[in-house]
Amino acid sequence: MTIRPLLFGILFVAVFVGIILSLVWVDPSHPVRQPDPLAPSAPGPSAPAPVQ
Repeated sequence: MTIRPLLFGILFVAVFVGIILSLVWVDPSHPVRQPDPLAPSAPGPSAPAPVQ
């Protein structure tokens, strides 16, 4: 009879620790959205020509 609450307790602690570790694993210093290198770039002003 004491096996079921023990398993539920261990499962709860494992899920709780997994959530904490997944939050810590995400590094906030890196941007989440990386620009796609294969996407066509929007036409914009090119680099200014060097003045001589």
